[in-house]
Amino acid sequence: MKLLNFLLLCSLLATTGCNSTNLANSIDGTLARAAGNKPPAFFKVANVETMKDYVFNMNGYSIAMPTAKEIDFRKHDGWMGLTHYNKDITLYLEGFYHISVSTFRKSQSYTEKERELENGTRKFRPRRTKPKGDIININTHIEHHGNEKYPCIVSESLDRFKRYRIGYTCYKFNPSRTKAKRIHIRLTYTRPNDPTLVKEYTYKDLQNRAKRMLDSLYIKDGW
Repeated sequence: MKLLNFLLLCSLLATTGCNSTNLANSIDGTLARAAGNKPPAFFKVANVETMKDYVFNMNGYSIAMPTAKEIDFRKHDGWMGLTHYNKDITLYLEGFYHISVSTFRKSQSYTEKERELENGTRKFRPRRTKPKGDIININTHIEHHGNEKYPCIVSESLDRFKRYRIGYTCYKFNPSRTKAKRIHIRLTYTRPNDPTLVKEYTYKDLQNRAKRMLDSLYIKDGW
Protein backbone atom coordinates (compact mmCIF):
# COMPACT_ATOMS: atom_id res chain seq x y z
CA MET A 1 0.00 0.00 0.00
CA LYS A 2 2.81 2.44 0.84
CA LEU A 3 4.53 1.73 -2.45
CA LEU A 4 1.24 2.21 -4.29
CA ASN A 5 0.67 5.57 -2.60
CA PHE A 6 4.22 6.62 -3.45
CA LEU A 7 3.68 5.77 -7.11
CA LEU A 8 0.31 7.53 -7.16
CA LEU A 9 1.81 10.68 -5.72
CA CYS A 10 4.66 10.58 -8.21
CA SER A 11 2.26 10.11 -11.12
CA LEU A 12 0.23 13.12 -9.98
CA LEU A 13 3.40 15.20 -9.94
CA ALA A 14 5.33 13.79 -12.86
CA THR A 15 5.96 17.20 -14.38
CA THR A 16 7.97 18.28 -11.33
CA GLY A 17 10.01 15.09 -10.95
CA CYS A 18 9.99 12.56 -8.14
CA ASN A 19 12.57 10.70 -6.09
CA SER A 20 12.50 8.70 -2.87
CA THR A 21 15.12 10.86 -1.13
CA ASN A 22 12.99 13.98 -1.36
CA LEU A 23 9.79 12.18 -0.42
CA ALA A 24 11.50 10.82 2.69
CA ASN A 25 11.89 14.35 4.05
CA SER A 26 9.57 14.76 7.02
CA ILE A 27 7.85 17.89 8.26
CA ASP A 28 8.03 17.49 12.03
CA GLY A 29 7.69 19.76 15.05
CA THR A 30 11.23 21.09 14.67
CA LEU A 31 10.70 22.15 11.09
CA ALA A 32 7.31 23.61 11.95
CA ARG A 33 9.03 25.99 14.35
CA ALA A 34 11.79 26.91 11.89
CA ALA A 35 11.84 30.42 10.48
CA GLY A 36 9.88 30.79 7.29
CA ASN A 37 8.07 27.45 7.48
CA LYS A 38 9.42 26.45 4.06
CA PRO A 39 8.99 22.70 3.48
CA PRO A 40 11.09 20.45 1.23
CA ALA A 41 9.85 19.92 -2.32
CA PHE A 42 8.50 16.47 -1.42
CA PHE A 43 7.56 15.65 2.14
CA LYS A 44 5.63 13.47 4.55
CA VAL A 45 4.02 15.11 7.57
CA ALA A 46 5.21 13.54 10.82
CA ASN A 47 2.09 13.63 13.00
CA VAL A 48 -1.19 15.31 13.96
CA GLU A 49 0.60 17.93 16.10
CA THR A 50 2.57 19.14 13.10
CA MET A 51 -0.61 19.40 11.04
CA LYS A 52 -1.99 21.70 13.74
CA ASP A 53 1.09 23.92 14.01
CA TYR A 54 2.53 24.14 10.52
CA VAL A 55 1.81 27.14 8.29
CA PHE A 56 3.03 27.31 4.69
CA ASN A 57 4.70 30.65 4.04
CA MET A 58 4.62 30.84 0.25
CA ASN A 59 5.32 33.51 -2.32
CA GLY A 60 2.17 35.59 -2.35
CA TYR A 61 0.21 33.89 0.44
CA SER A 62 0.32 31.87 3.64
CA ILE A 63 -1.99 29.03 4.64
CA ALA A 64 -2.31 26.40 7.37
CA MET A 65 -2.64 22.66 6.86
CA PRO A 66 -6.00 20.87 6.93
CA THR A 67 -7.28 19.23 10.09
CA ALA A 68 -5.88 15.73 10.62
CA LYS A 69 -6.96 12.79 12.76
CA GLU A 70 -4.88 10.18 14.56
CA ILE A 71 -6.36 7.47 12.35
CA ASP A 72 -4.70 9.13 9.34
CA PHE A 73 -1.31 8.21 10.79
CA ARG A 74 -2.20 5.16 12.87
CA LYS A 75 -4.01 3.15 10.20
CA HIS A 76 -2.91 4.85 6.99
CA ASP A 77 0.23 6.37 5.51
CA GLY A 78 -0.49 9.84 6.84
CA TRP A 79 -0.38 13.06 4.84
CA MET A 80 2.18 13.55 2.08
CA GLY A 81 2.71 16.41 -0.31
CA LEU A 82 4.93 18.75 -2.25
CA THR A 83 5.55 22.38 -2.93
CA HIS A 84 6.38 23.74 -6.37
CA TYR A 85 8.63 26.79 -6.78
CA ASN A 86 7.42 28.07 -3.37
CA LYS A 87 4.12 28.89 -5.09
CA ASP A 88 1.88 25.84 -5.31
CA ILE A 89 1.04 23.13 -2.76
CA THR A 90 -0.29 19.59 -3.07
CA LEU A 91 -1.45 17.55 -0.05
CA TYR A 92 -2.48 13.93 -0.31
CA LEU A 93 -3.98 11.29 2.02
CA GLU A 94 -4.09 7.74 0.66
CA GLY A 95 -6.19 7.55 -2.49
CA PHE A 96 -9.21 9.45 -1.24
CA TYR A 97 -8.23 13.00 -0.18
CA HIS A 98 -6.34 15.40 -2.41
CA ILE A 99 -5.94 19.16 -1.81
CA SER A 100 -4.16 21.60 -4.07
CA VAL A 101 -3.40 25.29 -3.63
CA SER A 102 -2.30 27.24 -6.68
CA THR A 103 -1.57 30.81 -7.63
CA PHE A 104 -2.30 32.77 -10.76
CA ARG A 105 -0.05 35.43 -12.19
CA LYS A 106 1.02 38.04 -9.67
CA SER A 107 -1.89 40.39 -10.31
CA GLN A 108 -4.57 41.13 -12.86
CA SER A 109 -6.70 44.12 -13.66
CA TYR A 110 -9.70 44.94 -11.51
CA THR A 111 -12.58 44.86 -13.99
CA GLU A 112 -16.36 44.94 -13.87
CA LYS A 113 -16.34 41.20 -13.10
CA GLU A 114 -14.24 41.80 -9.99
CA ARG A 115 -16.53 44.67 -9.00
CA GLU A 116 -19.56 42.38 -9.32
CA LEU A 117 -17.79 39.73 -7.27
CA GLU A 118 -16.98 42.22 -4.52
CA ASN A 119 -20.56 43.51 -4.51
CA GLY A 120 -22.03 40.01 -4.54
CA THR A 121 -23.91 40.54 -7.81
CA ARG A 122 -21.84 38.39 -10.15
CA LYS A 123 -23.80 35.81 -12.17
CA PHE A 124 -22.48 32.33 -12.89
CA ARG A 125 -23.05 29.71 -15.55
CA PRO A 126 -25.68 27.10 -14.67
CA ARG A 127 -24.96 23.47 -13.89
CA ARG A 128 -24.37 21.38 -16.99
CA THR A 129 -23.24 17.92 -18.05
CA LYS A 130 -20.41 17.55 -20.55
CA PRO A 131 -20.59 15.01 -23.41
CA LYS A 132 -18.44 12.46 -21.53
CA GLY A 133 -20.60 12.68 -18.42
CA ASP A 134 -18.71 15.15 -16.24
CA ILE A 135 -21.05 17.46 -14.30
CA ILE A 136 -19.72 20.98 -13.74
CA ASN A 137 -20.87 24.31 -12.27
CA ILE A 138 -22.71 22.58 -9.44
CA ASN A 139 -24.01 25.15 -6.96
CA THR A 140 -21.63 27.91 -8.03
CA HIS A 141 -21.85 30.84 -5.62
CA ILE A 142 -19.86 33.37 -3.56
CA GLU A 143 -18.54 32.80 -0.04
CA HIS A 144 -16.10 34.78 2.10
CA HIS A 145 -13.03 33.09 3.53
CA GLY A 146 -9.58 33.84 4.83
CA ASN A 147 -7.77 36.17 7.15
CA GLU A 148 -9.40 39.19 5.52
CA LYS A 149 -12.71 37.59 4.46
CA TYR A 150 -11.88 37.45 0.78
CA PRO A 151 -14.70 36.97 -1.73
CA CYS A 152 -14.36 33.46 -3.15
CA ILE A 153 -16.10 31.81 -6.08
CA VAL A 154 -17.11 28.33 -4.95
CA SER A 155 -18.03 25.68 -7.50
CA GLU A 156 -18.43 21.90 -7.39
CA SER A 157 -18.12 19.17 -10.00
CA LEU A 158 -18.51 15.42 -10.33
CA ASP A 159 -16.53 13.64 -13.03
CA ARG A 160 -17.39 10.44 -14.85
CA PHE A 161 -15.14 8.48 -12.48
CA LYS A 162 -17.29 9.64 -9.52
CA ARG A 163 -14.62 11.97 -8.14
CA TYR A 164 -16.09 14.94 -6.32
CA ARG A 165 -14.34 18.30 -6.52
CA ILE A 166 -14.98 21.65 -4.95
CA GLY A 167 -12.92 24.70 -5.83
CA TYR A 168 -12.50 28.01 -4.01
CA THR A 169 -11.07 30.87 -6.07
CA CYS A 170 -10.38 33.68 -3.60
CA TYR A 171 -9.63 37.28 -4.59
CA LYS A 172 -7.82 40.17 -2.95
CA PHE A 173 -8.03 43.72 -4.37
CA ASN A 174 -5.66 46.62 -3.94
CA PRO A 175 -6.97 49.75 -2.12
CA SER A 176 -7.41 51.74 -5.34
CA ARG A 177 -9.34 48.88 -6.96
CA THR A 178 -7.14 48.66 -10.02
CA LYS A 179 -5.51 45.25 -9.37
CA ALA A 180 -6.60 41.83 -8.13
CA LYS A 181 -4.85 38.66 -6.95
CA ARG A 182 -6.27 35.13 -6.92
CA ILE A 183 -5.56 31.94 -4.98
CA HIS A 184 -7.29 28.70 -5.95
CA ILE A 185 -7.89 25.91 -3.43
CA ARG A 186 -9.28 22.66 -4.83
CA LEU A 187 -10.48 19.63 -2.87
CA THR A 188 -10.82 16.28 -4.64
CA TYR A 189 -12.58 13.32 -3.04
CA THR A 190 -12.44 9.75 -4.29
CA ARG A 191 -14.70 7.30 -2.47
CA PRO A 192 -12.60 4.56 -0.78
CA ASN A 193 -12.95 1.05 -2.17
CA ASP A 194 -12.78 -0.39 1.34
CA PRO A 195 -16.36 -0.29 2.77
CA THR A 196 -14.96 0.07 6.30
CA LEU A 197 -13.53 3.48 5.35
CA VAL A 198 -16.57 4.95 3.63
CA LYS A 199 -18.12 6.33 6.83
CA GLU A 200 -14.81 7.71 8.14
CA TYR A 201 -13.57 9.35 4.93
CA THR A 202 -16.34 11.27 3.17
CA TYR A 203 -16.70 14.24 0.85
CA LYS A 204 -18.23 16.25 3.70
CA ASP A 205 -15.39 15.27 6.03
CA LEU A 206 -12.84 16.53 3.51
CA GLN A 207 -14.63 19.88 3.35
CA ASN A 208 -14.70 20.10 7.15
CA ARG A 209 -10.98 19.31 7.35
CA ALA A 210 -10.18 22.04 4.80
CA LYS A 211 -11.99 24.69 6.83
CA ARG A 212 -8.79 25.45 8.77
CA MET A 213 -7.02 26.17 5.49
CA LEU A 214 -9.77 28.47 4.26
CA ASP A 215 -9.95 30.32 7.59
CA SER A 216 -6.18 30.84 7.72
CA LEU A 217 -5.59 31.96 4.13
CA TYR A 218 -3.73 35.26 3.91
CA ILE A 219 -3.08 36.76 0.49
CA LYS A 220 -0.04 39.00 0.77
CA ASP A 221 0.17 42.62 -0.35
CA GLY A 222 2.49 43.72 -3.10
CA TRP A 223 1.06 44.90 -6.40
